[in-house]
Amino acid sequence: MNKKEFLNACRMFSPSISKPTILNAINGKNTIAPTIETLSTIIKVCQTSNNEKLKLISYDFLLNDNIQEIEAKNARIYQEIGLSDDVINRLKQYNHPLYYNYNNIINYYLYHLPATYFKYLEYLKITSDIQNELNNTKYNLKKIIKYFDDDSYLEYMERNFKSIYDIFLKIKNKKEVNDTNLLNLLNIVSSHLKYELLEINRKLYEDMRK
Repeated sequence: MNKKEFLNACRMFSPSISKPTILNAINGKNTIAPTIETLSTIIKVCQTSNNEKLKLISYDFLLNDNIQEIEAKNARIYQEIGLSDDVINRLKQYNHPLYYNYNNIINYYLYHLPATYFKYLEYLKITSDIQNELNNTKYNLKKIIKYFDDDSYLEYMERNFKSIYDIFLKIKNKKEVNDTNLLNLLNIVSSHLKYELLEINRKLYEDMRK
């Protein structure tokens, strides 16, 4: 595949990955080491290709002989649970006996937190991204469509906020939007999602007493 096709393939696994990031990686023009997310995306494209040699591409191959042990460990963690370098290192800091010692409570929190919390948090992030874009003087409709175009989020909108789902369809088909009306509706969605998140946390706090 050519560079454009390779970029499109990368965006299937990581929609937000930028063109310069991929081109710099391909052309060897990176001034800093690529992130684990970038490497993981490139590896996934290679491993799902029809080229048997590309299917053998791995982290240590891409990082060559300069791979550090910490990078190798982070790569394995990322492959298993999808956490970025920065998050992995932050969690390691929280487990540092000289500065923080939060490992017990972090384990408790993540173990007892239901998956719906992260679902609602993701929906809130998408809603906020759309709101932020609409608040720009010259907002980009393509960006708004891209933010909206998440299967799980759209299914939730169609089921719970049909008017917003209908607006999305109009935007996608006619490429136009009543920004004031959409912003008002998104404010309702945002308040609803914040309430759901707070309720999940409230229940978690109450369950500590049981």
